[in-house]
Amino acid sequence: MAAAAAAMASSLLPVLLLVVALSSPPWVVVVLAADADDGTTHLHFFMHDIVAGSNPTAVQVVKGPAATGSIVPGLAFGDTTVIDDALTETSSPTSAAVGRAQGFYMMSSQSGLVLMVCANLLLTTGDHNGSTLAVVGRDDVAADVRELSVVGGTGKFRMATGYVLWKTSSMSGPDATIELDVHVRTTATAATGSGAAIDGGGGSITTGASSAAGAKRVGAGWVSACVVAVVVAVVGSGVW
Repeated sequence: MAAAAAAMASSLLPVLLLVVALSSPPWVVVVLAADADDGTTHLHFFMHDIVAGSNPTAVQVVKGPAATGSIVPGLAFGDTTVIDDALTETSSPTSAAVGRAQGFYMMSSQSGLVLMVCANLLLTTGDHNGSTLAVVGRDDVAADVRELSVVGGTGKFRMATGYVLWKTSSMSGPDATIELDVHVRTTATAATGSGAAIDGGGGSITTGASSAAGAKRVGAGWVSACVVAVVVAVVGSGVW
């Protein structure tokens, strides 16, 4: 019985080695491709939050209950403001426009000037024209630098993840200019979907490459399953 099992294992060994050899190249190609192009993008611009004047870009829509001894006069826990702020290349509001920050922020702390920010950064120029980034996070206004999360996106930033370094550049009364350093990452498969063309406003993205990568992964998975089946057969024969 042992001799028969050993003979069967010997006959299966060339098949096992062949299957392993076939399974290795696609897997290695996929991993190296991911390491070579991680889809990281760095964006830098300024947001202008205009509360005062005849043409504000930030409008309060909810007023929280007045609190005695409020840490900031005129502001209260629960205050909510809707924004459609301009994004520009430099801190000057007259510099080249690159997009809009559209969303809201609210006073979310009872003990300090802390805002809950939820906004879409709509980009309107260059290669990212028409794409958006969804930003959510805690803005502790007293801190020099705040870190907010990028939790998604559209167009060329579909399924993006990352963070924004959020810094107050200047203030004039209630108006503020905020410097945004955006660091985001997308993957080829996440950004391009399943073979369709995506129009981000600044041109379409061809997705055939990502489909091919997906096919490689499927092929690698099928061959790996064959490897497992052969190993199980050998183990089941009583050789190991």
